[in-house]
Amino acid sequence: MKWKAVAAALWLPTKACFDLTLAERRFLLGLLVLACLGIGARWFHQRTDRPGPYVPPPEQAP
Repeated sequence: MKWKAVAAALWLPTKACFDLTLAERRFLLGLLVLACLGIGARWFHQRTDRPGPYVPPPEQAP
């Protein structure tokens, strides 16, 4: 089997995985926007919340 035949055999399934319709592209874009919005909201919420030093709880006598 020649390398061009091997490349063609590997390329077709890969291309089929990324050959999306317009509705599928919009759906994935919406998911990406929601994920970015969530990460941005998390950063905005935690930007001023700085952790203090850790104080272990006192040991209890048995």
